[in-house]
Amino acid sequence: MGFFADLINFLGAWSWWLFGLVLAILEIIVPGTFFIWFAVAAIVTGTIALLFDIGWQAEVLIFVALAASSALLGRQVFGRNRPDEKSNLNDRLNQQVGRLATLETAIVDGSGHIRLDDTLWRVEGPALPAGQQVRIVGHRAGRFTVEPA
Repeated sequence: MGFFADLINFLGAWSWWLFGLVLAILEIIVPGTFFIWFAVAAIVTGTIALLFDIGWQAEVLIFVALAASSALLGRQVFGRNRPDEKSNLNDRLNQQVGRLATLETAIVDGSGHIRLDDTLWRVEGPALPAGQQVRIVGHRAGRFTVEPA
């Protein structure tokens, strides 16, 4: 027999725990959450193998079933926390949509200015006097589109 077969025969059910530990360490090294579910399945399989006297074929079947179910369950539970495709994290213009602002300069010929925080922004919209409260409804080419609030 080979080295690994001798090791598995020597360790018995503990080989599943060792396999689970190796997979857990691999999870730490490799990005993502993929190997942890197989590590959990291996540790549970090792526990079952320690408690019940079953053959290695049954152990493998239990591991496969647990690995598949834990991977699917983990994906359902933890897969929802992925960032939205339309995240505004690094898109300052999109972050401002919906905010209210006061016109610094009147909108004349479709163009004016608002102040947001400490920045003066160019806006497009209908003709409105300076001091008018407006709502940002979108942006195009670095300019906000506004409408009366």
